Amino acid sequence: MPAHTAEQHEALRREVKSVFQLVELETKDKRGKCDEREIPTVVRSLGLNPTQEQLRDIITDLRGEDSLSGYVEYERFEKVMMRVLTEQTAEYTRDNEEKIMRAFRAFDPEGKGYIDGEYLKNILMTRGDSFRPKEAQEMLAAGVEEASGHIYYEDFAALLANDGRPE
Repeated sequence: MPAHTAEQHEALRREVKSVFQLVELETKDKRGKCDEREIPTVVRSLGLNPTQEQLRDIITDLRGEDSLSGYVEYERFEKVMMRVLTEQTAEYTRDNEEKIMRAFRAFDPEGKGYIDGEYLKNILMTRGDSFRPKEAQEMLAAGVEEASGHIYYEDFAALLANDGRPE
């Protein structure tokens, strides 16, 4: 874990607060809280890319003793997210473009520069932290060339590494 300067720590704290404010409830009795269903989006907007299991762990930590309300208080959110961002970031960070390219190349032993979209969809839905059909379809919609059904993975890897934003 790289040590953070006081300035970096404060910048992280501001970012955590800023992201929380985007989903903070504004009703009188819910001010300073967010709906826990927003947590996956909030966590990803902080640049993290947790698995479903890791997200469940984060949400469990955020619930604390108040596990039935469905809301997360800012103070607890800040405490948990600062710990994750300063002590556990490597466990949750998005893979870089080169790592994604190596993964795609493993499925392209002939070095064609593309893989079949249906083949990738099958892999996404049957291996590892498997996708639901809708999730696989949404991911592939961004990378499959309609005419051929191929995924030209060089461009797709760049898109994935940048969270869907073109470089």
